[in-house]
Amino acid sequence: MKEAKYWLKVFLATLGLFALTVLLLYLFLNKRNPSSPGVKEITVQVIVPGEDVQEFVITTEAYTLRQALEEKDMIKGQTSTYGFYITEVNGRKADESKQEWWCITKDGEEIFTGIDLINIQDKDKYELTLMEGY
Repeated sequence: MKEAKYWLKVFLATLGLFALTVLLLYLFLNKRNPSSPGVKEITVQVIVPGEDVQEFVITTEAYTLRQALEEKDMIKGQTSTYGFYITEVNGRKADESKQEWWCITKDGEEIFTGIDLINIQDKDKYELTLMEGY
């Protein structure tokens, strides 16, 4: 009888740890990949060296930065096996012969994921900077 109670306690403890692990994993993934429904206001700066910085305040219900920028017809590009590649921002095309490309930063820090995977939150600030050289 004591052995059955022991195994019941082990089983319940294991089940509790499993439930706690699933809960923590859910909270961690939800924090890293938030889906924030509703209206959000984001700020986007378009930075081209040698030109004035353009700043846009966008109000949107989009979930990703790509969706928000495409709603305002601010970006053009092409989809590749690596995701969406921005070729033009606000009418300014990147010149491949000069190895120009668009760099996405948030509050000055480079983002290392594709624009499709950048989930936006209210009051986020992004910069799209035309870079030269690969």
